[in-house]
Amino acid sequence: MDTQMFQGKIGEISNALKSQFANLNLSDDEIKKAMSSPDDLINLICERTGISHEEASKRVHTMMSSLNISDETAKGWMAKLSETVEHKYDEIKNKFTHH
Repeated sequence: MDTQMFQGKIGEISNALKSQFANLNLSDDEIKKAMSSPDDLINLICERTGISHEEASKRVHTMMSSLNISDETAKGWMAKLSETVEHKYDEIKNKFTHH
């Protein structure tokens, strides 16, 4: 799957995360932002729910598998999201430092 397919799946992923972690209380945008890194997503889930890193990781992996999203595909999306976020950050930073 490519990034466009990921964009289409983000709502599905968000809903699955929210049902997997009842007290997660994150918006779709917060989940999407956290998905730029596997560690960021797991750490955010741990922080919001109080469960262990190991348990959060296991449950996210199970949830992704239930949506037919392989670890490799998810990591690819996360890498692309991370690059996009970094690029946008650099654009914004350059606008403020060149004025």
